[in-house]
Amino acid sequence: MLRYTAHLPLLLIATLTVATPFSFECHAQTAATAVQADVCVYGGTSGGVVAAVQAARMGKRVVLVEPGRHLGGMTSGGLSAVDIGDPRSVGGLAREYFTRLVATYGKELNWGQPFRGKGGPATGGAYSIEPHVAEDLFDSMVAEAGVVVLRDARLKSVRKENNRIRSLIIEDGRSVSATMFIDTTYEGDLMAAAGVSYTLEREGNAKYGEQYNGIHYASKYAPRTGHPQPGSNGRVPGGQGVWDRDFPLDPYVVKGDPSSGLLPLVSEGVPGNPGDAGPGVMAYCFRLCLTTDTSNMLPIEAPENYDPKRYELVARFIEACLENGDDMDLRWFSKHDPLPNDKWDFNTATFGGNLPGASWEWPEASYDRREQIAKEIENYHRGLLHFLATDPRVPEKLRKETRRFGLPKDEFTDNGGWPHQIYVREGRRMVSDLVLTEHHTFGREIAPQCIGLGSYGTDVHEIRRIVKDSVVTREGKVASGRGGYGPYDIGYGAIVPNQEECENLFVTFALSASHTAFASIRMEPVLMVTSQSAATAACQAIDANVPVQQVDYDKLRRRLIADGQVLEWKHGTKKPPRRTVNSADLPGIAMDDDEAVYTGHWVHSSGVPPMIGNSYRHDANTDQGKKTATFAPHIPTAGRYEVRLLYTADPNRSAAVKVEIHSREGRKVVSVDQKQPAMVDGIPRALGVFDFDAGNSGRVIITNDGADGYVNVDGIQLVPIAIADDERRGNRPAGYVETPSSGKAAN
Repeated sequence: MLRYTAHLPLLLIATLTVATPFSFECHAQTAATAVQADVCVYGGTSGGVVAAVQAARMGKRVVLVEPGRHLGGMTSGGLSAVDIGDPRSVGGLAREYFTRLVATYGKELNWGQPFRGKGGPATGGAYSIEPHVAEDLFDSMVAEAGVVVLRDARLKSVRKENNRIRSLIIEDGRSVSATMFIDTTYEGDLMAAAGVSYTLEREGNAKYGEQYNGIHYASKYAPRTGHPQPGSNGRVPGGQGVWDRDFPLDPYVVKGDPSSGLLPLVSEGVPGNPGDAGPGVMAYCFRLCLTTDTSNMLPIEAPENYDPKRYELVARFIEACLENGDDMDLRWFSKHDPLPNDKWDFNTATFGGNLPGASWEWPEASYDRREQIAKEIENYHRGLLHFLATDPRVPEKLRKETRRFGLPKDEFTDNGGWPHQIYVREGRRMVSDLVLTEHHTFGREIAPQCIGLGSYGTDVHEIRRIVKDSVVTREGKVASGRGGYGPYDIGYGAIVPNQEECENLFVTFALSASHTAFASIRMEPVLMVTSQSAATAACQAIDANVPVQQVDYDKLRRRLIADGQVLEWKHGTKKPPRRTVNSADLPGIAMDDDEAVYTGHWVHSSGVPPMIGNSYRHDANTDQGKKTATFAPHIPTAGRYEVRLLYTADPNRSAAVKVEIHSREGRKVVSVDQKQPAMVDGIPRALGVFDFDAGNSGRVIITNDGADGYVNVDGIQLVPIAIADDERRGNRPAGYVETPSSGKAAN
């Protein structure tokens, strides 16, 4: 939802009278005039513009209703180094838009080639553009298509008859009637007002059999010391950037004293159990466009009532970085990518523009309350930049570099150079007959009736910054791939509600998906793709006089392909869907490799099918005696458990992998020969039976001390002895998938 600091005079709109398919006459009468159209698009995001343009090009009368003043959403609101996944998966109007956009700089885009990574995720620098240039193109496209745009048009209510929306009522009294409606907001505002089912919950892993949903603690973001130093690209071996660097920071006002209270920027709350359902949405931020051109620069003013004490946790982070030997620069606080004309797109970091917790209220908040939340996040970010530029606890090199940047005079000119759009990474998510899950994004299931492809990784920004094990911890953050699977199908059923709830509405961004599936789908180019497909289907539903749920998919598919949409992946051999076993599928307590805490550098791999999850780790057969993987299982009930180590066997593995089990009985070391299969008769080998107390005191630690080959960690499992006995007697399945030998060295 757009943030605005002032309001323009209300538009004077009357009933639309068609002159040509792409031209409408607007007879000015009063501000409270009824507007009629064939298709109403609510939300002037990048997808909203695309939907409106597509419907207009198909000969329909279209009105685009925007609660703020600007079109383009995040694509024109600061997200200028575009996250696009694989460009070969993007077609239609999205491809047209970006092609026209970069042409203003004399560039051409190679849509037939993937991005090339340089030590981190593959990105496309050619897609980096200035915000005002992006907004100008959005404005031009709706004008060219003859779309009527209503700005400053906040939704007040929906008039609905049975399961059809008849009209929208705007706060100022205007109404918009249409045959079809498309919700292209980030928050799903029209969907909610229409009474369509949605969720804000991070589903527990057990709900859909997922791995990354619910409460989540990723091992690579676990607080630790001994971070390796980055290369020139700001990334350490393995690709993690210095902008994601977590240390065991003391969370209390007086170090070591919980009674002194939590520092600012640390939220209240208990850690919870990994995999359980959890509240909250991803942290929001502003994607700042900053400049180093002093002739085009406005200073970044500190907020009113700036207090450096608010940033004490940041000071402790800096202290930890310096103790780690870091030669800090501004990348530690924001990954920033170059744009044309001495401008930069600033993202976020461990301590960057994100303000975890502040976004939770946003999706269901009023427009006025959203303005207040946006201002709170803006003030936090302004204060952080002022702290980095002025506080004596900040290294001089970092202070000097921060002072080089300012707000561009020629961007966001009605808002003092600050973006008018906050990055709503996640809002409401519709719950319809088709819910996209990790099974779809990882390629284990194929969604029916494809209307576009998604190709980005699983990217969740932190949900909470809380105290866990007496230190500050980011909960909910996920940044991973999708098990090696290529672009995946987005099914038509995910953008339409249950027909009993509404039969003339499409929802293209707050679509029907689980939390972590949405974390891949949520990219701007995909929003544009789904919105174009929705607009095409809306026009066909009008022509056939059918509910949106009954659109002829074969006819829709033909038109989408004719309009350049990419519905099939034709570049190379696509990996077949892999059946994956998740921790939620297994009896007892199962933990994947992502749930361990590591010392030393461990390498992610998925060269052979893992026993559990989508990948595993190995020690690279280096630094023997210096690497450990520690699992701290939560034991709900005290008792005797069979302990199992999950790994992928191979001749290059170590025949002497030391595993320490810490239980009520004390410490015991077991040696595992990882050249031998991890399973016998479909059941993992047992390391022994141990007594564990309830709670989190137990530990299973894998080390490469004395290893004579690669040490592999895929996970662990603790199974109550009665269940383990039943499995071995053949009275119940163990739940694993037998995997064939790789036939080659599998690292």
